[in-house]
Amino acid sequence: MAEKEVSEEKDTSNMDLLDRLGDIEVFRTESQGTLDKICSDLAKASVPKQLGVGGVAGWTTGYLTMKAGKMAATAIGGTLLLLQIAHHKGYIKVDWNKMTSDSASMADKIKKKLHLKSKSGLEKFQEWSARNIYLAGGFTGGFFLGIASS
Repeated sequence: MAEKEVSEEKDTSNMDLLDRLGDIEVFRTESQGTLDKICSDLAKASVPKQLGVGGVAGWTTGYLTMKAGKMAATAIGGTLLLLQIAHHKGYIKVDWNKMTSDSASMADKIKKKLHLKSKSGLEKFQEWSARNIYLAGGFTGGFFLGIASS
């Protein structure tokens, strides 16, 4: 009976040791991505550190999103403006009805191809946010500050 208890204690202590070794970066699996490693390390950090890192990452993302969005809007708007001017001057002839129907049918085809049964980006972000509430809170606040500061 005593031998059984000793062997059970050894098994539990071995499992605890294996769990601790799994937490050490050297023993992590190669399949775990860099971002997953960083997030799992940050999940163990203090709350102010999580909020700070999340805020900086959010601000950077918000700032770059606004800059890229402005560039994309300028490029698309400029292209449409040039197309309209060229059509008005008679350089090109555009069949707007055909263009509208073609773009609508193309959009429908793309939607059908992209309709996968996997989780959407929003659902994945919600699950991640539930696990890393402080990091997500800092990111959200930083994101809105980044948008406002650009």
